[in-house]
Amino acid sequence: MDEAYRLLEQGERLMEENRLDEAIERFRRFLDEYPDDVDGQYQLGLALYEKGELNEAYLRFRRAMELDPGDPRPYDGIAMVLMERGDYEGACIYYQMALEKDPDNVDLLNELGIAYQELGREEEAIACYDRAIELDPFFGYPYYNKARLLARQGRYEEAIENLEQAISLYKGEREKLKDVLFELAGVYEEIMDENRAMEVYEEILMLEPGDVEALTCLGSLHLDRGEYEKAIAYFDKVLRLDPDNDHAYLEKSYALGCLGNTEMELECLDRCLTINPHNKYALSNKGAVLLERGKFEEAEKLLLQAIELDPEYSWPYYNLACLWAMKGDEGKCLDYLRRALELDPDLREDAAQDTFLEEMREKESFRRLLEDESSV
Repeated sequence: MDEAYRLLEQGERLMEENRLDEAIERFRRFLDEYPDDVDGQYQLGLALYEKGELNEAYLRFRRAMELDPGDPRPYDGIAMVLMERGDYEGACIYYQMALEKDPDNVDLLNELGIAYQELGREEEAIACYDRAIELDPFFGYPYYNKARLLARQGRYEEAIENLEQAISLYKGEREKLKDVLFELAGVYEEIMDENRAMEVYEEILMLEPGDVEALTCLGSLHLDRGEYEKAIAYFDKVLRLDPDNDHAYLEKSYALGCLGNTEMELECLDRCLTINPHNKYALSNKGAVLLERGKFEEAEKLLLQAIELDPEYSWPYYNLACLWAMKGDEGKCLDYLRRALELDPDLREDAAQDTFLEEMREKESFRRLLEDESSV
């Protein structure tokens, strides 16, 4: 075999091992000898694409297409680059051109379906997935992608059926199986089947006991159910695996607060804010805890920081309304409460019962504000 072609083989093997820089070096050396080789241009384009060097990848795919207009691979390569750039219309055109040359290619059909899905052309996307499934019922990706689209449309039972089919096909492939299981758990959460969602997250933990995302989701589900000790146990597992997980500290702090352990709640909030000083939820929650302790100045500072980070987040406004109610400033209380209710009308239920707002509820202006929001 010509020594140059050994370089091409080496490059392909290095690509399989994800040793991209070495693969690119081999492909370049090969093309020094055979600049018009379609495989060489295509493989170099693929390696560059995987490395994120999209401009040169595009040029290499374009050159391969010019060298052999009948080869579907370069069209696919160009489409992948366009997808990465967010040019889904352009990607569709090149996927269609590739399919003209290889109409029964299930990978191309699946990828075209994804491009259509990104454009909101959902029925065309489903048609692509269905055609891919028809051609190869044992190809898992179109089931998975179709399920995601169906779930977005609210067709949850159909989504579950497709995800179950994908799971059966991915039994031996852990990473792919995890992706499908996470999607399935998310669907069960959407339809409020918490028990089934928990079972699926436990399946993920059987595959990978230290999966932080699955542990976090289980903690959050227990938190939503008011099972605070169980929630804390899961967040503690997360923090042992990922000590800098600010979200786990935030969720654990909420569970501790619900159990009445405000000292530990504050400690967790402080740990959260040490890791991420810009966590708006932690700032607002800590402000609320300090408000309960009568530390109004410290509470106000934190709540205003939360608003500065996200002016559309309703809870800091609500907590500030409570703060100014406690300080006896009716005007500021109503201003902040009005803004909170504009952002989240459901907060009027809290306002109607909150002990911090008890004296305000005797005022006509307060009652009128709640009545106005109730009519929205």
